[in-house]
Amino acid sequence: MTPHDDKARDDTQAQYRFLVINLCRIGGAIMLVIGLAVIARQAFGLPIAAGYVLFLIGMFAFLLVPVFLAKKWKSKPQP
Repeated sequence: MTPHDDKARDDTQAQYRFLVINLCRIGGAIMLVIGLAVIARQAFGLPIAAGYVLFLIGMFAFLLVPVFLAKKWKSKPQP
């Protein structure tokens, strides 16, 4: 492999990781909204308890999962 191939692979991997982190945020936000709708209006025919569960899982996915992934995938400084 040439250095150019390594650079292209690193760029592709960074783009993939960026996409995964943002999909976690979007999925968490969707769960938050659905959870709030269930809590407020019992939307979708779900019980209020399910709304609270969706809300908490959404908060976790929106706030904490991207931080954990970013720390796990953080590149090490090169000497």
